[in-house]
Amino acid sequence: MARTSAKILLETARTWLQTRRRASRLATREVIERHRERQLGRFLKKVAPRAEAFRDLAGKPLEDFPRMDKARLMAGFHRYNRFGIRAEDAWAAMEHGNTLHGCHVGASTGTSGNRGLYLVDPMERARWLGVMLAKTGIDILRTRQRVAILLPTNSQLYETANESGRLQLVFFDLNEGVAAHAEALSSFDPTVLVATPHVLTLLADMDIALNPEVIFSGAEVLDPTDRRKIETRFQRTVREIYMATEGLFAVACAHGRLHLTEDVMAFEWDSQPDLPGLLAPVITDFSRTSQMMVRYQMNDLLRLSETPCACGSALQTVDEIVGRRDDIFDLPGTVARIPVTPDVIRNAIIRTSPRIEDFRVTQTGEAAIALALPEACADLTGDAAHALNTLFARLGASADITAQTAPLVSPQTRKLRRVVREWQGPK
Repeated sequence: MARTSAKILLETARTWLQTRRRASRLATREVIERHRERQLGRFLKKVAPRAEAFRDLAGKPLEDFPRMDKARLMAGFHRYNRFGIRAEDAWAAMEHGNTLHGCHVGASTGTSGNRGLYLVDPMERARWLGVMLAKTGIDILRTRQRVAILLPTNSQLYETANESGRLQLVFFDLNEGVAAHAEALSSFDPTVLVATPHVLTLLADMDIALNPEVIFSGAEVLDPTDRRKIETRFQRTVREIYMATEGLFAVACAHGRLHLTEDVMAFEWDSQPDLPGLLAPVITDFSRTSQMMVRYQMNDLLRLSETPCACGSALQTVDEIVGRRDDIFDLPGTVARIPVTPDVIRNAIIRTSPRIEDFRVTQTGEAAIALALPEACADLTGDAAHALNTLFARLGASADITAQTAPLVSPQTRKLRRVVREWQGPK
């Protein structure tokens, strides 16, 4: 065990140093592109073909590789990992806490109803931790940090931090509720706090002795109202981490701007003809060696920035993670159906009044929209419904809005989605 921990620490430290040095070397877009092509070429020639799905494509250019998504991955899980591990065996191993071929098995939270599996070996976990620490600015060589994690699910990736010997990391189980951890969290006195935005807002409302030096939000869209509340309470800039089962995609710098992890991942972009300015990422992670993620179609919509960041990094910045593609409202228009993205719906609601700090908007039918506000905002339901009607009319869409108040309970063990499309269209 001591030898394993030493290897984890060495690999973590090596990757941390390598990532920091690489950050200073990748100073221009041209250098970043050359780095991408070099690393991607090596990966596609030597690593990806270890998986059955890509065995006949060794050395081919990226565009020759087929697209993949969660449905295809889960349907043929054994074809996308180098061990030929089948999904049913992976699920069984995860349930019993076992490893397969030395790999840890984990799963996503299943926000869309379908959970995805992932495999990582110990050295991949160490490298993931090294990259994460370097990009978040956490110094593992000179200081020891106390990191509190409050996310929907635990992961062996986080546990790797404790194995490194340089971090004291505690995962607080949200199944027990946030309030149940208040005393323990205060006693732990974390220097780094990582949580979903809605958990951070719950902590901001609590009378708890908590003064982290760095705050990261992840796993959910960070709404402006949540950001303001959290930053006002803790007097710290909230920095986003954009990651999922499929990988680590972006980390916010000290200026609060998200930067894509282009040094370890290749991004392709699908434009959205009906949604100008929004792009859906297709990722190829050339840092993974157990489970291959090649041309994987993500379900998110992003708005990329055209301006450089004051931090000096040339890595592409992201202005906004708009939301999930399957939460885009699909409303009737005069000629055709009109798509409405979650971000503009959120903005219409929160701009109604600064008192609105929470809400739910759900498309329940072809033109049916259900709006719910907290009971304390009962006098604002008419204004909020009017704001939505004005938005939809401006976009040329028709909607039948039902507004009411309701107890809005934040989920403890899953991600919070304030804008959701339940209606799946005509059968």
